[in-house]
Amino acid sequence: MLYRDDLAYIHHAGFSEFAESAAPWIVELLRRYNLRTVVELGCGSGILARELTRAGFDVHGFDISPSMIALAGETAPNARFDVGSFDEIDIPPCDAIIATGEVLNYGTFDGVRRLVASAPASLLLFDVAERGAYPPYDEHRSGGDDWSVIAIKESDGRTLTRRVLTFRAGGRRDEEVHTLELYDRAELLALLRAHGFRTTVRRSYGTRRLPKRHAVYVALR
Repeated sequence: MLYRDDLAYIHHAGFSEFAESAAPWIVELLRRYNLRTVVELGCGSGILARELTRAGFDVHGFDISPSMIALAGETAPNARFDVGSFDEIDIPPCDAIIATGEVLNYGTFDGVRRLVASAPASLLLFDVAERGAYPPYDEHRSGGDDWSVIAIKESDGRTLTRRVLTFRAGGRRDEEVHTLELYDRAELLALLRAHGFRTTVRRSYGTRRLPKRHAVYVALR
């Protein structure tokens, strides 16, 4: 299981800034097209859902991690949440489907194809890590008052593997391995076009710029 209790807590405590900084631009986009009901895939601990419900949107979040869903219920009490993977659930009727933070990379292109083909929404908004020349090895360490984490990344340009070591107060230690499939931009754009979506590719959610070889897709129909 991905994002068990310790990593879910650490992600919420130390890495919520991404969703918080992306939220104002996402709110503006939804309002621009008069979209009110949102399904958030890979909702994590509910940070974006909290900001969207505060702005008046109806949000139904899904995440593969029960630990994340438990946190989300506390973080965004005005949203609805269920455990589920984006490539397995039947997405309920909605105006917009949002998936931030490499959510779709945790599946396969076949799963993305199923999502796009069955999407009931007029807006798909997501970011993905794309194929390319990643460093073959990278290591990053960070920490907070009662936690620390080491993320070791390896990539062959088509997949990205993260070995995540977590440490918490009281001697708690855990380890998770996440394997992400990297996507080809031309294939994604062709898939979206085939299902009637007009797509713009960006490097940021407003002022929140993504790392290299990552892109935001804004797909409308």
